[in-house]
Amino acid sequence: MPTRSKQTSGIKRYTDAEELEKQKLVKELLNLINKHDTSKLDNLVLNNRKKLRAIVNDKTACLTPLLHTAVRIQEQAIISVLVNELKADINITDQDGATALHVAAKVILNERPTWDDSSHHEMISLLIQLGAKKDAKDLSGSTPLHYAVSLGNERAVEELISKKADMELHLVCSQRCGEAVRYVVDFLEKNAPDQLPYMLNMANRKGDTPFLLAVAHVGCPVLQLLMEKGANPEVTNYDGAGSFHYAVQEYDPMVIELLKDAGVDLNSKTIAGETPLYLAVRLHNTNLTEALLRAGANADCENAEGETPLMVAARQGYIYMTRVILEYKPNIDKVNSKCQNVVYLAVEGNDRHVVEFLLKEDEFPRLLKCADLDGNRPIHKAAEIGNLDIVSVIVSVSAGEGSMSCLGAPNMKGQTAVHIAAKFGHLNLLKKWCTNQSALFELEDNMGNTPTHLAAKRGHTDIVEWISHVANARIMQKRNYLGRTPLTFAAAKNQLSCLKVLLNIKGCNVNNRDKMQMTPLFVACLKGHTKTVQELLKNKADPTIRVAEDHEVYPGWNALNAAVQNKQLECVRLLLESDHGFDLLKNKTGHGRRAMTPFRQMIRVLPEAAQLVLDKHTTKSELPQTHQDYFTVFIFDPLEDSWALIESSTNSNKNLPRVTRLLKQIEMNTGMDRNSKNNKMEHPLRMMVEFQREELLQHELVIASLTWKRIDRMALNLLNIFVYLLFLACFTAFMLLTKPTYSILAGNNRTVEDVCLAMMNTGQKAYILPIDVVKYGTIVLAIVNLVKEMVQCFTNLADYLSFENVFELAFYSLAIATTVDTNGCMRRTGLREPWQWQTGTAGIVFAWIDLLMFFQRTTPIGIYLGIFGLILTNLANLAVVFSPFLVAFALAFHLLLGNQIRFNDMLNAFSSTVSMFSGEVGLADAMFNRYEPGASPEKSVYYATLSYLFFLTFVAFMSIALMNMLTGIAVGDVEAKKSQANLETVQQLVNSLVDSYTLLDKFKPNRSLRRKYIYFPNQKGGIQQQLFRYLYSHIEKSTRNEETSTQVKRIELDEVLDKLREKIGALRVAFFTLSETAAVLSRNTESAEEESRSSEFDSDSDK
Repeated sequence: MPTRSKQTSGIKRYTDAEELEKQKLVKELLNLINKHDTSKLDNLVLNNRKKLRAIVNDKTACLTPLLHTAVRIQEQAIISVLVNELKADINITDQDGATALHVAAKVILNERPTWDDSSHHEMISLLIQLGAKKDAKDLSGSTPLHYAVSLGNERAVEELISKKADMELHLVCSQRCGEAVRYVVDFLEKNAPDQLPYMLNMANRKGDTPFLLAVAHVGCPVLQLLMEKGANPEVTNYDGAGSFHYAVQEYDPMVIELLKDAGVDLNSKTIAGETPLYLAVRLHNTNLTEALLRAGANADCENAEGETPLMVAARQGYIYMTRVILEYKPNIDKVNSKCQNVVYLAVEGNDRHVVEFLLKEDEFPRLLKCADLDGNRPIHKAAEIGNLDIVSVIVSVSAGEGSMSCLGAPNMKGQTAVHIAAKFGHLNLLKKWCTNQSALFELEDNMGNTPTHLAAKRGHTDIVEWISHVANARIMQKRNYLGRTPLTFAAAKNQLSCLKVLLNIKGCNVNNRDKMQMTPLFVACLKGHTKTVQELLKNKADPTIRVAEDHEVYPGWNALNAAVQNKQLECVRLLLESDHGFDLLKNKTGHGRRAMTPFRQMIRVLPEAAQLVLDKHTTKSELPQTHQDYFTVFIFDPLEDSWALIESSTNSNKNLPRVTRLLKQIEMNTGMDRNSKNNKMEHPLRMMVEFQREELLQHELVIASLTWKRIDRMALNLLNIFVYLLFLACFTAFMLLTKPTYSILAGNNRTVEDVCLAMMNTGQKAYILPIDVVKYGTIVLAIVNLVKEMVQCFTNLADYLSFENVFELAFYSLAIATTVDTNGCMRRTGLREPWQWQTGTAGIVFAWIDLLMFFQRTTPIGIYLGIFGLILTNLANLAVVFSPFLVAFALAFHLLLGNQIRFNDMLNAFSSTVSMFSGEVGLADAMFNRYEPGASPEKSVYYATLSYLFFLTFVAFMSIALMNMLTGIAVGDVEAKKSQANLETVQQLVNSLVDSYTLLDKFKPNRSLRRKYIYFPNQKGGIQQQLFRYLYSHIEKSTRNEETSTQVKRIELDEVLDKLREKIGALRVAFFTLSETAAVLSRNTESAEEESRSSEFDSDSDK
């Protein structure tokens, strides 16, 4: 039952003027209520009726409702005023959910007698008369009748019952007030005798009847009365708990006897399977336990988990209760649902006295050999807990079979007590029982693990170190059935201290390989244990060892592959800085398109690691950057695979014939199969483009590689450009020198064939100058370029299908279709078919546009072409989104102005609308030409008002608002577009260079690759070096956006400032040194002069 809030009439604080006035009214009203001043209250209500009605039910204005305050001071007149005049809600609740009727039922002044409260009687009658709910429940579920009964307010109870209040007995039966229970029962017997049996056996939401609640709270006489009046003592609640279960909560021997005599089942179980005896044991109620056992309770009853009271007493360490239960001869062979017996549970309870007590009995020692479902005996549980006393008791009791037999008994996993003690770090147990029995350390579980394996896995350094001193060193290197040593376990679980102990053992194999060729270093890299990796590398671990080729997850991987795949950057850094850093990068895994090297894996998964590799292969001189001899050494091995890749190991092929192994070893060492079809791999530069690794494309090594590729490809590139320009010139000349077909057919109603025959008969030509050279030149050059495109397509079909390549195929095909003669007449006259003139027009436009793509790849203006392309893409996307606007207005103009030529069909209407959208509205031509003298009907406007309205709407929405918005969106964020254009420019450059090199590999597979170049940026050098410098700076500007360039310049400036600071510091030191030297010289000079003067003075004195 909730207690009344201390803030009975607290007032909420307000800030503004209106709320302050409301607060003032509430405070004045509360003062009048507390002073019982009804006359002033009437005046206040008369003058402020509307305002008071607004706040009387406002819970925010007053923390406790005003009606509750009036009920608490028992002023019926004030209650009538609040309810009748101010319309107070008679059922308003406070913060505890209590109504005014609750307050009237539970508030009793101390000076008034408990059982004669007439004021409350009248108050309750008034509230019920005004409409209060008799059975309203507060937050605890209590009704006013509950409060009246619990407080003993007899007249309030009588009044509430007379008003038909719900007479639940549960609350009164749970209040430890037998007198109240008697009163209510007697009252009900007098006033509602037919309802009394029903109410005595009525269940609440938990299934408890008043009798069950009374068993735990009132004495035996009241229970006897309830049973006499019809209460059923054998009822149970929804959890299955009966009268005896409730009696356990408060022990009363008379209640036990009463219930037993009433026929209540002493061994009834709850849903959880608990009997009253089990519950008494669990609650450690010794007296009740003895009483229940004397009354005939079953000592072997089990709960839902199969536990008996004896098991519970033994596990909880209740030794006296255990002794009491054993006096009634329970079945000690019973086990719970996990097949654990009483001795096992006693050990689990970790109480030595209970274990000793049980094992002293003759029948209990045999239970030490019983195992649970996991095969664990009590000795296993004792080893897990680490209680040396309990283990000693068990071993001493098992002395007949020997300590070796006891400690060496395996469970279902094959683990002995020694395994478990090592697993859980109980060194004291091992020292006690295993010091002179080193054979125990050689015992293996089902996986071949020794106690050392488990100790290393859990990181118990003290145990590992102790075993290394007392056991044979061979045990420390023992391999389990998977071929793993304790060192592998320590590395896998990042147990650094154990790892150091194991590495210091003489004969430790740091490169031990399990059955899948995994080493401790590989496992540590796989898990990302940086310090473990560092320690293993310090102890000469070999990271180049590869996992078996037939491994499902890591076929042929080395430690670097594992670290990269799991994004362990620090492990990657340690591996690259090791002595095997370069060899690790040579590893090749997989086949075909799935073939992968660690560097390619870095580009795909961990670009930060790829950055480390590029830095490692870029060496800069320690000289200042402005020094003439400053140089940078570029090593292109990771970008070109110019080293011999490691593809398989001897160990992974040990089952193959000897000759086959030798051949594979030769391939591994020579890299002979680097260009074979099965070993084809995606180029690293193309992967950087595919995964948009902009930071890698901006690296100096990548730029240098692209520069050399351009130099090596320069002749081929110039030839390609020359051929294309020659094709473009021939095609353009052909189209310009040929007369348009429509101009020749103009004014004639004849077909093209008739015109062609007429021209042939008269010797006329359809061209201005002879065009045979440019015509056949166009055909030949187009065919040459198409052959080149087809070769590229068949060479790399998957990567060929791009917009640029399809675009080129289109206009080369259009050029051939335009220039080829369809018949002999066309060949002699040069006349073109109408469709040929259209294909030629489209082809020449496409060809000149494609020239821009050449510029984008080869000249500095490529970035602006990229920006232009991005803007076009944005505009196209936005045009698709807002195209319904254009269609809508095109329909409107066609329907309203269809008599005008520009809107007479939908094609013209849509074209005119698009033109108007760009700014050429043409309002005068559409709307005002009708006023010209003699205007034709085609210029008339039949629905002028609506036409004007649509024109003005179009101008406002489309030409002004939408056009400006599209322009802003399309060209907005120029810096971002510039950066993206930079990336696209580099992507096109990379794709073109890689494609050409792929093509060269097909025709010249064994060509040599450039592996190294030394770049002197401050030396003029020869033509090749100057060309490298020019292209290098050009590509560098293309790859770096403005932000990156600013950062680079800032870094360079910081370096210059640091060097200047160092020089300034050196000059200061030199200045101070010179100052001190000058001071010393000055002092020496002055002393010499003084000596000379004194000598002269002395000589004058002598004279």
